[in-house]
Amino acid sequence: MTDAKILIVEDQRIIAEHLKGILEDLSFSRIRFANDKSSAFQAIESFEPDLILLDIRMKEDLDGIEIARKIHDEWQIPFIFVTAQSDTEILRNALQCKPEAYITKPFKETDILAAVSIALKNTREDSFISIKEGYKEVKVYLNSILYVESDKNYIDIYCRSNKYTLRNSLEWFLQQVNSPRFTRVHRSFIVNKEMVTKSSRNTLFISDREIPISRKYAAEAKSILRH
Repeated sequence: MTDAKILIVEDQRIIAEHLKGILEDLSFSRIRFANDKSSAFQAIESFEPDLILLDIRMKEDLDGIEIARKIHDEWQIPFIFVTAQSDTEILRNALQCKPEAYITKPFKETDILAAVSIALKNTREDSFISIKEGYKEVKVYLNSILYVESDKNYIDIYCRSNKYTLRNSLEWFLQQVNSPRFTRVHRSFIVNKEMVTKSSRNTLFISDREIPISRKYAAEAKSILRH
């Protein structure tokens, strides 16, 4: 997957250039830099990277961990921490952000190759769907989708931080995602089983959103609750 887009978030230009050189030696050419939170978030929106190499400690101390939390919560883009940190508490906080890998400085080309290859291999083609939003295509990662609601000829795809409205059907959505994590619980609702937080007799809850269960799909709903 050497056509993958990689974002390097590092405030020391010499280290960023060194990383870029290693990646180019490994045949990666679609590389962009960011050096703080603001530029990182802008680059994620505009560049839409497949992978992010992220330093933990930058100018604003632990900016890298804050960036990682937002990446995990809002974009679900795989990222690798690249850092010289050895403080146990910092490392514990960093690992809670669920990076794909952790590389310590000074790093070697073999370290970068192994970490990047594994991270990209884990980002399979079926981990997202592409949808049109206005004139552009947007990647919507499956693990960011909470539930999908049908309203006549339209569906609303509810994610952690966004909602996408498409002129399509729930049947179309299930065919597109082709993933066992999604199941239909009502004629108007599909849920991401991994996002269900609690239930009552005739409803499921995803955070504070109450989703009805119809008799027709009761068996599917019960299978969620057994997990």
